[in-house]
Amino acid sequence: MSQVSVVEKKIIDILDSNEILSTSEIARQLNMRREVTAGYLDALADQGKLKKTKVGRSNVFIQLKNEKKVC
Repeated sequence: MSQVSVVEKKIIDILDSNEILSTSEIARQLNMRREVTAGYLDALADQGKLKKTKVGRSNVFIQLKNEKKVC
C-alpha cells in the first residue's frame, strides 16, 4: 500500500468517527503539519470523497457517505 493511500485511509477513518472536522483538528489527530494535511484533504475533496465547506476562516470536511470504505 502506498504512503498516500495510508494517509487517505486514516483521514477517512478519523471522519468516520467524528462526522465533521477542521483541517487543524484532522492534522492534530494525524500528528502531521496542517499544511501537509490540507493537501491530502483537498485531493480527497477533488476526488469526491470528502465535502469541503468554509466556516469563517476555517475549512471543515465531511465524509461523503458513499465513500465509507477506502482500500
